[in-house]
Amino acid sequence: MKFLVLGFLALLGLSLPANAENTVQANRSTVVYDVAVWHPHTCATFGKMRHKISAQPQHGRLDIRFEMSRAKNIPSSCEGKVRGMQVIYTPDRGYRGPDSFVVSVTTPRYEGDGSPIGRSLKAKFTVK
Repeated sequence: MKFLVLGFLALLGLSLPANAENTVQANRSTVVYDVAVWHPHTCATFGKMRHKISAQPQHGRLDIRFEMSRAKNIPSSCEGKVRGMQVIYTPDRGYRGPDSFVVSVTTPRYEGDGSPIGRSLKAKFTVK
């Protein structure tokens, strides 16, 4: 399980893992990405992220939820205060083998941002 967290340090600081974890469990939903944007001093979230599923998984489904982020690199002072976007993968019942997906995420850098930052989340993994 990987977490993608965008935090604002000075103007903009980024912490971006390249890809999701290599293995997910069969017959179980897994949070593959947890994407969040916040101000490091106030823990305020910078608007709602937009997403587009560019490539659906062939052997499962994706759910996108907006909930409190559980990313590991959120400062302790912001834990439980930062809302994020979770990308949740659920494999088809009984399926084992390779799968992948691509989700494009656009996130604002500040309130009312007219040119938000875009990023593709590419996940390739094996369901075991």
